[in-house]
Amino acid sequence: MIKPGQGTYALIMKADTPFELVVGKMGLLKGRSGYYVYCGSAFGPGGIRARTTHHRKLAKKPHWHIDYLRPVADIKEIWFTYDPVKREHDWIRVLLGGKFIIPFKGFGSTDCTCHSHLVYSTEMPSYHWFTRYVHNRLNNHRTISGIKKGVEKWLVIA
Repeated sequence: MIKPGQGTYALIMKADTPFELVVGKMGLLKGRSGYYVYCGSAFGPGGIRARTTHHRKLAKKPHWHIDYLRPVADIKEIWFTYDPVKREHDWIRVLLGGKFIIPFKGFGSTDCTCHSHLVYSTEMPSYHWFTRYVHNRLNNHRTISGIKKGVEKWLVIA
C-alpha cells in the first residue's frame, strides 16, 4: 500500500483519555483526549514506508518525539504524498487553518523553525477536506493518498 518512495506523511491519532508523559528534553507534557496529527517527512532510506512502519510499532527506545506519544495515541489514518518537496510545514499550516491548535510547542520540530509538527483537535480531521484544501492552495502539490486502520488490515481511503 505504501511504497518506499520519499515524501511527506501525516499520522492521524486518537488519544482516548487525558495523559501525562515525559518527552525527552521537553519534559512532562499533559495532553487531552482527542485527535492528534503529526506531520513529518521521510527522505531517507526506505522513505515513507520505512518511517510509517516504524511509527505503527511502539518504540522500545524512543528516538523521535512522536515515539513518546504513540503509547497513548492510536494511529487511525495515515496520509502521504510522494512529492519531492518537504510538505510537513505546509500541512501543519493547513491544519492550523482548520479546527486544530498546537498542543505542545516544539514537538517534532527541533530541526526547523516551526512552532510544532503536532496539532490537536477534539474532532477527527477530514481527509477529503484536507486534500481539497491543499490542492486548492498549494501549487504543484502531488497527489495525497491515505490509508485507515481496519479490523484486520489497513484500508485505502476513497
